[in-house]
Amino acid sequence: MWRKFLFLIGVSLVSYVGFVKAASAQGPALPVDGGSGFIPMFLDQGFLGRDVDLDLSDYGARIKFANGELTAPGVLTFISEPETSTTSRSGLSAFGPRVHLDWTTNTEKSPTSTDLTLKNPSCGAKAFRACALEEVYQGKVRIIRPAKAVSGSARGQVRLGADVRLVETGNYMTAGDASWYAYKKCLCAASPDFPKGTYVRVTRSDDPSKTVVVRINDYGPERDKFPKRAIDLDKVAFAELASTRAGVIQVNVEPLAPDDPDALCAKASEAQSKSTTKSKSSVIAKSGVKTTTAPQATDSSKDEAWSY
Repeated sequence: MWRKFLFLIGVSLVSYVGFVKAASAQGPALPVDGGSGFIPMFLDQGFLGRDVDLDLSDYGARIKFANGELTAPGVLTFISEPETSTTSRSGLSAFGPRVHLDWTTNTEKSPTSTDLTLKNPSCGAKAFRACALEEVYQGKVRIIRPAKAVSGSARGQVRLGADVRLVETGNYMTAGDASWYAYKKCLCAASPDFPKGTYVRVTRSDDPSKTVVVRINDYGPERDKFPKRAIDLDKVAFAELASTRAGVIQVNVEPLAPDDPDALCAKASEAQSKSTTKSKSSVIAKSGVKTTTAPQATDSSKDEAWSY
Protein backbone atom coordinates (compact mmCIF):
# COMPACT_ATOMS: atom_id res chain seq x y z
CA MET A 1 0.00 0.00 0.00
CA TRP A 2 2.71 2.46 1.01
CA ARG A 3 4.67 1.76 -2.21
CA LYS A 4 1.73 2.93 -4.31
CA PHE A 5 1.37 5.95 -2.05
CA LEU A 6 5.11 6.63 -2.42
CA PHE A 7 4.90 6.54 -6.22
CA LEU A 8 1.97 8.94 -6.40
CA ILE A 9 3.53 11.38 -3.95
CA GLY A 10 6.90 11.23 -5.72
CA VAL A 11 5.45 11.87 -9.15
CA SER A 12 3.44 14.82 -7.89
CA LEU A 13 6.39 16.33 -6.05
CA VAL A 14 9.03 16.02 -8.75
CA SER A 15 7.39 18.65 -10.93
CA TYR A 16 7.99 21.19 -8.14
CA VAL A 17 11.68 20.42 -7.61
CA GLY A 18 12.86 23.50 -9.49
CA PHE A 19 11.01 25.76 -7.04
CA VAL A 20 12.53 24.28 -3.86
CA LYS A 21 15.50 26.05 -2.26
CA ALA A 22 18.73 24.06 -2.28
CA ALA A 23 19.42 25.09 1.31
CA SER A 24 16.75 22.75 2.65
CA ALA A 25 16.81 19.08 1.78
CA GLN A 26 14.43 17.72 4.39
CA GLY A 27 10.70 17.95 3.97
CA PRO A 28 8.05 17.43 6.64
CA ALA A 29 7.56 13.98 8.14
CA LEU A 30 4.26 12.59 6.92
CA PRO A 31 2.38 9.68 8.55
CA VAL A 32 1.66 6.57 6.50
CA ASP A 33 0.27 3.14 7.39
CA GLY A 34 1.44 1.95 10.82
CA GLY A 35 2.72 5.36 11.96
CA SER A 36 5.90 5.15 9.89
CA GLY A 37 8.03 8.17 9.07
CA PHE A 38 7.69 9.40 5.51
CA ILE A 39 10.13 12.13 4.44
CA PRO A 40 10.33 13.50 0.87
CA MET A 41 13.65 15.26 0.24
CA PHE A 42 13.70 17.70 -2.66
CA LEU A 43 17.11 17.68 -4.34
CA ASP A 44 17.11 20.41 -6.97
CA GLN A 45 19.85 21.94 -9.14
CA GLY A 46 21.60 23.25 -6.03
CA PHE A 47 22.49 19.69 -5.01
CA LEU A 48 24.16 18.80 -8.30
CA GLY A 49 27.91 18.98 -8.79
CA ARG A 50 28.82 18.56 -5.10
CA ASP A 51 28.82 16.11 -2.23
CA VAL A 52 25.41 15.70 -0.59
CA ASP A 53 25.10 14.79 3.10
CA LEU A 54 21.58 14.30 4.50
CA ASP A 55 21.52 13.84 8.27
CA LEU A 56 18.29 12.23 9.53
CA SER A 57 19.43 11.86 13.12
CA ASP A 58 15.87 11.64 14.44
CA TYR A 59 15.54 8.38 12.50
CA GLY A 60 19.05 7.12 13.19
CA ALA A 61 20.00 7.46 9.53
CA ARG A 62 22.42 9.36 7.30
CA ILE A 63 22.38 9.44 3.50
CA LYS A 64 25.25 10.56 1.28
CA PHE A 65 25.81 11.06 -2.44
CA ALA A 66 29.29 11.71 -3.79
CA ASN A 67 29.94 14.53 -6.24
CA GLY A 68 28.69 13.43 -9.66
CA GLU A 69 26.24 10.76 -8.48
CA LEU A 70 23.29 13.13 -8.79
CA THR A 71 23.05 14.20 -12.42
CA ALA A 72 19.51 15.59 -12.46
CA PRO A 73 17.02 16.98 -9.90
CA GLY A 74 14.71 14.54 -8.19
CA VAL A 75 12.90 13.54 -5.02
CA LEU A 76 14.55 11.16 -2.59
CA THR A 77 11.90 9.59 -0.37
CA PHE A 78 12.85 8.10 2.98
CA ILE A 79 10.43 5.71 4.70
CA SER A 80 11.03 4.32 8.19
CA GLU A 81 8.70 1.52 9.26
CA PRO A 82 8.71 0.10 12.81
CA GLU A 83 9.52 -3.60 13.12
CA THR A 84 8.48 -5.79 16.05
CA SER A 85 10.62 -8.74 14.97
CA THR A 86 14.14 -8.87 16.41
CA THR A 87 15.20 -11.37 13.74
CA SER A 88 16.01 -10.29 10.20
CA ARG A 89 15.19 -12.02 6.91
CA SER A 90 18.58 -13.76 6.99
CA GLY A 91 18.10 -14.97 10.58
CA LEU A 92 20.42 -12.40 12.20
CA SER A 93 19.63 -10.27 15.23
CA ALA A 94 18.00 -7.09 13.91
CA PHE A 95 17.74 -3.59 15.42
CA GLY A 96 15.53 -0.60 14.78
CA PRO A 97 13.07 0.04 11.95
CA ARG A 98 13.06 -1.10 8.35
CA VAL A 99 14.18 1.66 6.01
CA HIS A 100 13.20 2.14 2.38
CA LEU A 101 14.70 4.69 -0.03
CA ASP A 102 13.32 5.60 -3.44
CA TRP A 103 14.31 8.11 -6.11
CA THR A 104 11.74 9.80 -8.35
CA THR A 105 12.65 12.05 -11.26
CA ASN A 106 11.21 13.17 -14.59
CA THR A 107 14.46 12.42 -16.44
CA GLU A 108 16.14 9.15 -17.45
CA LYS A 109 19.22 9.96 -15.37
CA SER A 110 18.78 8.41 -11.94
CA PRO A 111 21.18 7.24 -9.22
CA THR A 112 20.94 3.50 -8.54
CA SER A 113 22.45 3.46 -5.04
CA THR A 114 23.39 5.63 -2.10
CA ASP A 115 25.73 5.65 0.89
CA LEU A 116 23.56 4.82 3.92
CA THR A 117 24.40 4.76 7.62
CA LEU A 118 21.98 3.32 10.19
CA LYS A 119 22.49 3.70 13.93
CA ASN A 120 21.28 1.86 17.02
CA PRO A 121 23.24 1.80 20.33
CA SER A 122 22.25 -1.82 21.06
CA CYS A 123 23.80 -3.18 17.86
CA GLY A 124 27.31 -4.56 18.25
CA ALA A 125 27.36 -4.09 22.02
CA LYS A 126 28.23 -7.74 22.74
CA ALA A 127 31.75 -9.12 22.51
CA PHE A 128 32.89 -10.18 19.05
CA ARG A 129 29.73 -8.76 17.48
CA ALA A 130 29.56 -6.07 14.80
CA CYS A 131 26.85 -4.19 12.93
CA ALA A 132 26.03 -4.64 9.26
CA LEU A 133 23.25 -3.72 6.83
CA GLU A 134 20.79 -6.28 5.53
CA GLU A 135 19.49 -5.27 2.10
CA VAL A 136 16.42 -6.93 0.59
CA TYR A 137 16.14 -6.03 -3.08
CA GLN A 138 13.75 -7.71 -5.54
CA GLY A 139 13.41 -10.67 -3.20
CA LYS A 140 17.17 -11.22 -2.78
CA VAL A 141 18.89 -10.73 0.57
CA ARG A 142 22.40 -9.30 0.85
CA ILE A 143 24.50 -8.58 3.95
CA ILE A 144 26.65 -5.46 3.60
CA ARG A 145 29.53 -5.47 6.08
CA PRO A 146 31.28 -2.13 6.74
CA ALA A 147 34.95 -1.87 5.83
CA LYS A 148 35.57 -1.02 9.48
CA ALA A 149 33.41 -2.41 12.27
CA VAL A 150 31.91 0.28 14.52
CA SER A 151 29.73 -0.49 17.54
CA GLY A 152 26.26 1.02 17.27
CA SER A 153 26.18 1.69 13.53
CA ALA A 154 26.84 0.33 10.05
CA ARG A 155 27.53 2.08 6.78
CA GLY A 156 27.36 0.76 3.24
CA GLN A 157 26.32 1.37 -0.36
CA VAL A 158 22.71 0.22 -0.73
CA ARG A 159 20.51 0.06 -3.80
CA LEU A 160 17.68 2.54 -4.11
CA GLY A 161 14.36 0.70 -3.97
CA ALA A 162 15.64 -1.81 -1.40
CA ASP A 163 14.45 -2.45 2.15
CA VAL A 164 17.33 -2.08 4.61
CA ARG A 165 17.70 -3.00 8.25
CA LEU A 166 20.51 -2.84 10.81
CA VAL A 167 21.66 -6.34 11.82
CA GLU A 168 24.36 -7.86 14.00
CA THR A 169 27.00 -10.25 12.70
CA GLY A 170 30.10 -11.93 14.04
CA ASN A 171 33.06 -9.57 14.03
CA TYR A 172 35.36 -12.40 13.02
CA MET A 173 35.85 -14.90 10.23
CA THR A 174 33.19 -17.50 10.95
CA ALA A 175 34.36 -20.06 8.38
CA GLY A 176 37.49 -20.74 6.35
CA ASP A 177 40.73 -22.69 6.23
CA ALA A 178 42.56 -24.08 9.24
CA SER A 179 46.17 -25.23 9.14
CA TRP A 180 48.44 -26.49 11.91
CA TYR A 181 51.79 -25.78 13.51
CA ALA A 182 53.95 -27.74 15.99
CA TYR A 183 54.81 -25.43 18.86
CA LYS A 184 53.23 -25.69 22.29
CA LYS A 185 51.68 -29.17 21.95
CA CYS A 186 48.39 -28.07 23.46
CA LEU A 187 44.74 -27.49 22.63
CA CYS A 188 45.51 -23.97 21.53
CA ALA A 189 45.53 -21.85 18.39
CA ALA A 190 46.63 -18.65 16.70
CA SER A 191 44.02 -16.17 15.49
CA PRO A 192 44.02 -12.70 13.90
CA ASP A 193 40.50 -12.05 15.23
CA PHE A 194 40.46 -12.92 18.94
CA PRO A 195 42.62 -11.70 21.85
CA LYS A 196 44.85 -14.14 23.69
CA GLY A 197 42.99 -16.12 26.35
CA THR A 198 39.76 -16.42 24.34
CA TYR A 199 38.31 -19.91 24.04
CA VAL A 200 36.80 -20.82 20.67
CA ARG A 201 35.01 -23.86 19.32
CA VAL A 202 36.39 -25.12 16.00
CA THR A 203 34.31 -27.58 13.97
CA ARG A 204 35.01 -29.34 10.70
CA SER A 205 32.72 -27.94 8.03
CA ASP A 206 32.14 -31.34 6.37
CA ASP A 207 31.76 -33.26 9.66
CA PRO A 208 30.07 -31.37 12.53
CA SER A 209 30.78 -34.29 14.87
CA LYS A 210 34.47 -33.35 14.73
CA THR A 211 34.91 -30.41 17.08
CA VAL A 212 37.51 -29.10 19.51
CA VAL A 213 37.66 -26.22 22.00
CA VAL A 214 40.96 -24.33 21.94
CA ARG A 215 42.48 -21.36 23.73
CA ILE A 216 43.93 -18.54 21.64
CA ASN A 217 47.55 -18.10 22.72
CA ASP A 218 49.10 -16.40 19.69
CA TYR A 219 48.38 -13.97 16.86
CA GLY A 220 48.22 -15.01 13.22
CA PRO A 221 48.16 -15.79 10.43
CA GLU A 222 48.09 -12.35 8.81
CA ARG A 223 44.75 -11.98 7.05
CA ASP A 224 46.23 -9.93 4.21
CA LYS A 225 48.66 -12.76 3.37
CA PHE A 226 46.20 -15.62 3.97
CA PRO A 227 42.70 -14.18 3.28
CA LYS A 228 40.99 -17.60 3.43
CA ARG A 229 42.61 -18.68 6.70
CA ALA A 230 40.19 -18.50 9.63
CA ILE A 231 42.51 -19.93 12.30
CA ASP A 232 45.70 -21.96 12.78
CA LEU A 233 45.63 -24.82 15.25
CA ASP A 234 48.40 -26.36 17.29
CA LYS A 235 49.22 -29.84 15.97
CA VAL A 236 47.54 -31.49 18.98
CA ALA A 237 44.30 -29.56 18.39
CA PHE A 238 44.37 -30.14 14.63
CA ALA A 239 44.66 -33.91 15.23
CA GLU A 240 41.30 -33.79 17.04
CA LEU A 241 39.68 -32.83 13.73
CA ALA A 242 41.77 -34.53 11.05
CA SER A 243 45.06 -36.21 10.26
CA THR A 244 47.92 -33.75 10.11
CA ARG A 245 48.65 -35.17 6.66
CA ALA A 246 45.62 -33.19 5.48
CA GLY A 247 47.56 -29.96 5.99
CA VAL A 248 44.55 -27.68 5.57
CA ILE A 249 40.87 -28.33 6.32
CA GLN A 250 37.66 -26.30 6.19
CA VAL A 251 36.32 -25.27 9.62
CA ASN A 252 33.71 -23.14 11.35
CA VAL A 253 34.85 -20.94 14.23
CA GLU A 254 32.72 -19.79 17.17
CA PRO A 255 33.96 -17.75 20.16
CA LEU A 256 32.82 -18.87 23.60
CA ALA A 257 31.82 -16.61 26.47
CA PRO A 258 34.05 -16.89 29.58
CA ASP A 259 31.21 -18.57 31.50
CA ASP A 260 30.31 -20.99 28.69
CA PRO A 261 30.37 -24.59 30.05
CA ASP A 262 32.70 -25.75 27.25
CA ALA A 263 35.11 -22.89 27.95
CA LEU A 264 35.08 -23.61 31.69
CA CYS A 265 35.65 -27.31 31.04
CA ALA A 266 38.58 -26.61 28.71
CA LYS A 267 40.09 -24.19 31.21
CA ALA A 268 39.78 -26.72 34.06
CA SER A 269 41.26 -29.50 31.91
CA GLU A 270 44.17 -27.24 30.98
CA ALA A 271 44.83 -26.38 34.62
CA GLN A 272 44.73 -30.05 35.61
CA SER A 273 47.17 -30.94 32.84
CA LYS A 274 49.62 -28.28 34.03
CA SER A 275 49.29 -29.49 37.62
CA THR A 276 49.98 -33.09 36.59
CA THR A 277 53.05 -32.06 34.59
CA LYS A 278 54.35 -30.01 37.51
CA SER A 279 53.86 -32.95 39.91
CA LYS A 280 55.76 -35.33 37.63
CA SER A 281 58.64 -32.85 37.35
CA SER A 282 58.76 -32.57 41.14
CA VAL A 283 58.91 -36.38 41.60
CA ILE A 284 61.77 -36.68 39.10
CA ALA A 285 63.69 -33.90 40.84
CA LYS A 286 63.31 -35.54 44.28
CA SER A 287 64.43 -38.93 42.93
CA GLY A 288 67.81 -37.45 42.04
CA VAL A 289 67.55 -38.50 38.40
CA LYS A 290 69.31 -36.02 36.16
CA THR A 291 67.25 -34.80 33.23
CA THR A 292 68.05 -32.69 30.23
CA THR A 293 65.46 -30.12 29.25
CA ALA A 294 65.10 -29.43 25.56
CA PRO A 295 65.36 -25.75 24.67
CA GLN A 296 62.09 -23.90 24.23
CA ALA A 297 60.99 -23.14 20.69
CA THR A 298 61.57 -19.56 19.71
CA ASP A 299 59.26 -17.42 17.65
CA SER A 300 61.39 -18.04 14.57
CA SER A 301 61.33 -21.82 15.08
CA LYS A 302 57.57 -21.60 15.48
CA ASP A 303 57.27 -19.83 12.16
CA GLU A 304 59.30 -22.54 10.47
CA ALA A 305 57.01 -25.23 11.89
CA TRP A 306 53.78 -23.74 10.53
CA SER A 307 52.20 -25.93 7.88
CA TYR A 308 51.21 -23.97 4.77
